[in-house]
Amino acid sequence: MDIKNVTFAYQDGIVRVKDVSFSIAKGKITTIIGPNGSGKSTLMSLLTNNNKPQSGHIYLEGKDLNEYRPKELAKTLAVVHQYNVAPRDMTVEKLVYYGRLPYKKMFQQDRSEDAEIVQWALKVTGLYERRHMLIENLSGGQQQRAWIAMALAQKTPYLLLDEPTSNLDIYYQYDILNLVKQLRDEQGLTIVMVLHDINQAIQFSDAIIAMKDGEIVAQGDPKEIVTKELMQEVYGVDVVIKEDEDIGMYMVPLGV
Repeated sequence: MDIKNVTFAYQDGIVRVKDVSFSIAKGKITTIIGPNGSGKSTLMSLLTNNNKPQSGHIYLEGKDLNEYRPKELAKTLAVVHQYNVAPRDMTVEKLVYYGRLPYKKMFQQDRSEDAEIVQWALKVTGLYERRHMLIENLSGGQQQRAWIAMALAQKTPYLLLDEPTSNLDIYYQYDILNLVKQLRDEQGLTIVMVLHDINQAIQFSDAIIAMKDGEIVAQGDPKEIVTKELMQEVYGVDVVIKEDEDIGMYMVPLGV
């Protein structure tokens, strides 16, 4: 996935993403970080084709994102949004079946292939035993796994996650992030996500894109770009960068 000189502004005229260029490495986890209002979510909306650039281009598998038909795009790129709502009577399994819609023709019944892929997605996300439960009866972390399972059922090589740990307690934050890493390692997925927690971004990312005021301030290997100077520039916070033999590099905020 290649982003070339992309600029975008909403109707208020304020430019949210300014002449941004970068590439997403295949089979890796790329995380977008930055303070509130930095353009992270707007950039994600462009990568998912919910918004279209005013200038520049986004190429997916060498093809301009705007040239994809909806079903074709849904077979290539799956998205889990920050806020998701399911009907009260929706079971986990039924939700995951919605991931197969891009592959169905009008009035076509579910195929055995669809059932196999749905069962696979449920097992990968650890939800197979809960497949008959209502979504509303799951914990927050389990609900997030259900939405990821639906995205996996699309069988796409790309998975985009907009703040996947938002509103989760610390246990389920790491539960979801370990699942993300598992999907990279075992399924070979190319994953792009937005995170607020810098230490989690360092620990679970192959590459980080740091944004401020709609621009990319730094991008690359977390161990190389996450520095005391970068945190001061992007967040206005004084930090100490430490190294631990068990968890690797991490950041300790000292204050503003």
